[in-house]
Amino acid sequence: MANPKQYLTRCLAVAAFAVGLPLGASAQEGEAPAASPEAPWAKLCNADPASGKELCLTIQEIRADTGQFIASATIRTIAGDPKKSLITAVPPGMLLQPGLRVQIDDGQQVEVKYGICFPNACYAELEVNDDFVAKLKAGGKLTITTLNQQAKPVNFPMTLAGFTKAYDGKGMDQAAQQARESELADALARRAENARQKLIEQQQKETGE
Repeated sequence: MANPKQYLTRCLAVAAFAVGLPLGASAQEGEAPAASPEAPWAKLCNADPASGKELCLTIQEIRADTGQFIASATIRTIAGDPKKSLITAVPPGMLLQPGLRVQIDDGQQVEVKYGICFPNACYAELEVNDDFVAKLKAGGKLTITTLNQQAKPVNFPMTLAGFTKAYDGKGMDQAAQQARESELADALARRAENARQKLIEQQQKETGE
């Protein structure tokens, strides 16, 4: 684990790349809803402020139909550096001890300690190697498991479909990142409108209108 200053810089870098993270809702026991865009994984690259080398984040965010942040997973790499990191983010309000766990398909669960919490998310970082990345490429699902305030497990499942293409591909430039953010915003707006219409229809059924 990096020292606190380095860790904060890493998490800030992830947060800066991500589409704005709103305040997370308190999670209930069980499996959180997985609302992913059509292309769930994206590779975003920019200059690392510390070294000046190219820093790339292969990232997936899951959000509710309302656009509210649920969780994210990121593989962080720096050009020329063999070290890689898996950085996960979950909503605040989780038990900080004993941390969270990550699992690829039905494989072994790996414990990860929280490093820092912001008002909108809590981050945990795990140093990974090429073997871990290979398992992600061959896998179907990545699951993040944490404990809510009642010490009950909450699962955040993420599809690994598209991970290999994103990880091995060229990172998006600024224009492509902005276009993706616009597409995500439009998709989330459509989902929010659909959810609103369903709520209206349900209320009308209940009132007999």
